[in-house]
Amino acid sequence: MLSYIASNSTARLIKDICKEQNITILNQEVEEIDFLKYIKQTKVNFNLIKYLIIDLSQLKNTEDEVINSIKYFKEMYINTRIIVIAKGYDNQNVILTNLYENNIYNIVNAIDETQVKEEIRKCLSQEGLQEKDARRFKKIEIEKVDKKLKYQDFLFKLKEKFKSREKQNKNIETQNQINSSVYFFAILMDAIKNLVRLVCYISVFVLTSLGLTFLFNDELRNMVFQILGLK
Repeated sequence: MLSYIASNSTARLIKDICKEQNITILNQEVEEIDFLKYIKQTKVNFNLIKYLIIDLSQLKNTEDEVINSIKYFKEMYINTRIIVIAKGYDNQNVILTNLYENNIYNIVNAIDETQVKEEIRKCLSQEGLQEKDARRFKKIEIEKVDKKLKYQDFLFKLKEKFKSREKQNKNIETQNQINSSVYFFAILMDAIKNLVRLVCYISVFVLTSLGLTFLFNDELRNMVFQILGLK
């Protein structure tokens, strides 16, 4: 047996399919209703119903009320398959993603009537729609945030890597500059030492030459003695 809450156009599709599949319609509602009040106050024995089709366009509840009332019905009547008609609803609509999270997979959100009718047929089949058929209603916000965080983490690590490499290059450059300075300083000191050594050699040579000349040259020696008043 089947019961439905649907608009007139959707109701026609449901009746056609029920006629094809020999499914008895126990109760039908084609007016806008408060679903929570309906399931609490109606005289319909839902324990006899195998399928309940809910056209969201016919519910005058808020999003939270719709979600909570359908969850309540699911908990109360575990043997009844809930089929949700959400013509044109986005896959990530808050109602549909919440229903998916609560293991309600028989959701029809097509717009074209032919496609809507075909999907309702699948929902009324022996197995109905399974999780894999309704995976488009899985929330993707967490995945997006996770990807964004991973991307930011990747950029941060990449930036830190470049900073580390730049710091390392600077350290190498500084060390090279120090090494170059030490090398040139060593060369300079070595050059100064060689220059001092050369000057000493020249001085010794000059002094030695003068001394020898003074000792062996009588005229020069007499001239020096006269200048010094020693003779």
